[in-house]
Amino acid sequence: MLEEQERSEDVRFLPYIGERYEQGITGQRILLLGESHYRKEGLSDDLAITRPFTREVFCGMAEPVRGKKEGPFFKALDLLLTGRADLSAQEAADVWQRVSFANLAQSFAGSQANHRPRNVALRAGGDVLFKHILPVLKPTVVLVLGRVTWRMFRHGNPEPSVPPYLAKKVSREGGRRRYIQQRDVWSLNYQGGSALMTWVYHPSWHMDTWQDRAGALRHLIVQAGNVEG
Repeated sequence: MLEEQERSEDVRFLPYIGERYEQGITGQRILLLGESHYRKEGLSDDLAITRPFTREVFCGMAEPVRGKKEGPFFKALDLLLTGRADLSAQEAADVWQRVSFANLAQSFAGSQANHRPRNVALRAGGDVLFKHILPVLKPTVVLVLGRVTWRMFRHGNPEPSVPPYLAKKVSREGGRRRYIQQRDVWSLNYQGGSALMTWVYHPSWHMDTWQDRAGALRHLIVQAGNVEG
């Protein structure tokens, strides 16, 4: 996938793609769509640094070893993908072999985890994703990690025939729901294919529980199977 002749210089970060991505999860090809990368060593637009960056960050997730270097964000993604609190490292690795991951922004956001990308970078990155990456990955399910990322991705349309996902445990404050519970499902038609997509709050923000994030992915997988059926 994404062979040299298919790459555009606009694609600064090549997506992580699991070895069994084509098999997917119950036949659905899954793309997790995050927000942006940061780089402690400093920002760079050198393709030799940016092109392999996502794959270098995530390739270890497909190995049956988990350590402190992964951190809570990666643990949250393990839980999201497996839907199990008692998962083993082998189970997590197996499911990572079946999915892909990309960030929306095609430039580094900064040098620390709390550095955020500019909206213009997210919007431009969405256009790159739509034009150059989706037609090659051909996902059937896209789960967007973060409401800002969802809002900045300017492609897709509401799909009223598909029921929304209801995040039952989303954070509350003072007995009233502070955060959005209902997540509408959209259809995303790209060159050569289509996907169903919805969003969850970014795992780093702890607004959704891991059960709700995992539930959103399962909801998309089931609904995508129903559409095919």
